[in-house]
Amino acid sequence: MGKRSRKSKGFFLIYLILLLIIGTSTWFGYNYNKETINNKNEVIKLSKEIQDIDKEIKEKDSDIKKLDKDISYYQNIDQTLKETKNNFYKEIKILEDNILSGKSNRKIAYLTFDDGPYYNTYKVLDILDKYNVKATFFTTNTNGENCFDKKEENCWVLYKEYIKRGHTIANHTYTHGIRRGLYKSKDSFIDAVIKQEELVKKLTDGYVTNIVRFPGGSSTAGKLKTPIIEELRKRNYGWVDWTAQDGDGGKLSSKEQAMSNFKNSINGKIEVILFHDYNGYTTTLLPEFINYLKNNGYEMYPLFYESNMINK
Repeated sequence: MGKRSRKSKGFFLIYLILLLIIGTSTWFGYNYNKETINNKNEVIKLSKEIQDIDKEIKEKDSDIKKLDKDISYYQNIDQTLKETKNNFYKEIKILEDNILSGKSNRKIAYLTFDDGPYYNTYKVLDILDKYNVKATFFTTNTNGENCFDKKEENCWVLYKEYIKRGHTIANHTYTHGIRRGLYKSKDSFIDAVIKQEELVKKLTDGYVTNIVRFPGGSSTAGKLKTPIIEELRKRNYGWVDWTAQDGDGGKLSSKEQAMSNFKNSINGKIEVILFHDYNGYTTTLLPEFINYLKNNGYEMYPLFYESNMINK
């Protein structure tokens, strides 16, 4: 009996050990599979994250390439605009040549405004914008930084406004001092041209003009006219007077007189028209002047150095 009991205990112990082994194996197997599944899910998750990151990198790379292209464009925009402007002026020069040789019946009018900038210049610019006309502004620093016709306003800001609106800036000397020493000597005149040239560059971040108009007209220089012109040529300047005007630089008694002066002076195939952007009559009549020119077949452009109307 004792022998059988010990044998039964032995089998039970073995059975218990087997159960323990099987249970442990099952537990380890379950946890292994669970960990494997978790690892697999983690790999899938990481893989998706990597794909998303890769996609984002490609998008960023595309954005960078586009940005590089934009930077390159803006770095070259000044050169592009310069080339476009030069090509535009070349076409007008060809048109001028054809008009003067009789090959074309078209007509050109160059609107020019002297003695500014003034606060009233804004009104002039707005009218030109409305009629899509570009003009040339012969600037001087006679009035200094503050507007002569509105002292609390800064008129130097108009230099950039001229360019922004597509007009040409030209040189009317720094002082316009006809009776204040401008025509005292060749050097006094050239110094006033250089000072205005430097002011234009400063206030426009580098705009260069090479067209000048003698205050009062070239005849005002008298015997100094020839030596002044010779010096202007050395500095690659051309000069221009005018062929038509409304008389706003003198004493006008009425709008009717200004309109009569204007119409009576318009008779050529290429006109350089003198206005002043401080004059109320001119500002009021400017839409009528423009319509008159258009109705009589004139195309309006800003002056440029290569034009036949510029004396060089």
